[in-house]
Amino acid sequence: MTFWKNKRTLVAGGAGFIGSYLVEQLVADGADVTVVDNLEKGSLDNLESVLGKIRFIKDDLRDGETCKNVCRDSEVVLNLAARAFGVEYSNIHHGEMLTSNLLLGLNMLEAARLAAVDRYLIVSTSCVYPDDVEVPTPEYDAFIRFPEEVNQGYGWAKRILELQGRYYANEYGMKIAVARLFNAYGTRDFCNNGKSHVIPALIHKILSDSDDIQVWGSGQQRRRFVHGWDAAEAMKKIIEHHPNPDPINVGLEEEISIHDLVFCLMKLMNSNKRVVFDRSKPEGTQRKSADITKLRKIVGPDWPTISFKDGLREMIDWQMMINKNRGNGLAT
Repeated sequence: MTFWKNKRTLVAGGAGFIGSYLVEQLVADGADVTVVDNLEKGSLDNLESVLGKIRFIKDDLRDGETCKNVCRDSEVVLNLAARAFGVEYSNIHHGEMLTSNLLLGLNMLEAARLAAVDRYLIVSTSCVYPDDVEVPTPEYDAFIRFPEEVNQGYGWAKRILELQGRYYANEYGMKIAVARLFNAYGTRDFCNNGKSHVIPALIHKILSDSDDIQVWGSGQQRRRFVHGWDAAEAMKKIIEHHPNPDPINVGLEEEISIHDLVFCLMKLMNSNKRVVFDRSKPEGTQRKSADITKLRKIVGPDWPTISFKDGLREMIDWQMMINKNRGNGLAT
């Protein structure tokens, strides 16, 4: 019998990009799953394969009473609910990012405490680290200097939620895990002008009618991308095997510059558009790369399961299908 067999499990943000992958995995493991999501970014389409096997609640977890209601009777809570967007949006909405994410996190953990939830996952972010941090980055104390400049509001919110987790574990004896997620990608990662993450935004630009592809920054900034399915699997194993507030980075070793990423996507998509790097725009920290020594001890040698190029091909096919369906009036 696995850890998850018949475990009453609540996935907050479970209709979202990574959350829906996690729900599918939990259902396959025999968990008794409830999903709560306001569907602002998530979609029931992401849960199509498991809708008959889960309970779904549409509600907003920024409300404390809602959090109390949904946490009741749960044994495990995995909180993936967040307002997280690309640099273009986050860089000018620090207040919104701070307030919304604090409400989503503070209310949920307090509700889980009141409900005597056995285990709780806090999903944090690499944005808690300063721009000039050592790369690859081990799990440093989140309160060294300021968080990543272009995502300061989001970074501060996640720092405080990590702190809440540490305090609640010490004061109330709760089993709380912290996963610091680095750049993730995959199908179901929505493309919305001004709010998209980099890979869906680039695919959208390549598929557009424009002759040029406008890329923010120099293109020399480097990132490591983990597929949403693999990120979900890592989170599941972290809460199962490491239920304490000692943070674990979730990322990959393979690193790529945004310049190389653009041209890799163009090659896969047979595009010859002109690429324009706009150095007047913010580009975030120059390198973002996780030291995953701690994670490797938890996920084992067979993780990840999806290679970067296979994941990109999957994303391209998915976005092309979405565009086609929109053109036929089959999707909104």
